[in-house]
Amino acid sequence: MVRRGGKWSGRPNLGQIEDLAVKKVAEFQRCLLEAGLTVPEIPPVPAEYIALTITELSLRSIRDLSHEGKAMSGLLDMERSELLYEENDPPGRQNFSIAHELGHYFLHYLPAVSLAQQPTLFDSVEFPGLEPGSVLERAVKPAARFFRCSELAVTAPTTDDDSEALVQEPVKPARTGRVSRKELEKPEAQAHLAKLIRLKETADRTEWEANIFARCLLMPSDLVRELNKKHAGDVEAMAEVLGVTQTAMRYRLNGMKLRHDENMGLGTGYNLRPRLEDGPTQGTFF
Repeated sequence: MVRRGGKWSGRPNLGQIEDLAVKKVAEFQRCLLEAGLTVPEIPPVPAEYIALTITELSLRSIRDLSHEGKAMSGLLDMERSELLYEENDPPGRQNFSIAHELGHYFLHYLPAVSLAQQPTLFDSVEFPGLEPGSVLERAVKPAARFFRCSELAVTAPTTDDDSEALVQEPVKPARTGRVSRKELEKPEAQAHLAKLIRLKETADRTEWEANIFARCLLMPSDLVRELNKKHAGDVEAMAEVLGVTQTAMRYRLNGMKLRHDENMGLGTGYNLRPRLEDGPTQGTFF
């Protein structure tokens, strides 16, 4: 029997995402050298200038950034080729929001565009009944127009290992009341529920990938180990050097097993803290 891989077979794993982040920094440096421009000293990794140099995106800070009534820390709007981020956020969080949206751009938007443009076997097949020279247009799902990054997505407590354990949000009671057991026994109800679960898991996975890309871009593992040794584990000093928040720095160190804080350094009750109904929720890709 041929084993076809795990649940997320075909999706990039932790190592592949980190390799991509390292390559994008190298591409950024190479572009500047070829243009005869000065390459900025790293660290910190300039996520904003990477976006402006090796993508077609423009960047803009927006006060009270929101999308469809939801407060956002970052938004990738591919209709206008814009990467937006919250003006009121501290610089460290802004850097992570930009890097997170770049993760959506490189890991999700560009592959979707490339897939839509790939020829298929049926592109060269003639179908009876068609006029000579006529072609069939493929029904291709378009690439997502928006990728949004909420406040919680910036420091979302996803694991740094490539597992299926993703962010688990507290279950909210249904506003329309409970669904009866008898109703759930219907095949159509079960199919609909299974589809909703798959969509939620896929959305969580894309956020995990974007978060890993952001961490690897702003806090490369080799550099983190070097700084951790140089600064003797001083989180504040390392966060300042890398231009990230102390929370993100602490979480990265825990993920790399260089620290062993409770709850990965995010603090007790992180996932259980109260949230406003109209406040930021976990980032969603759509």
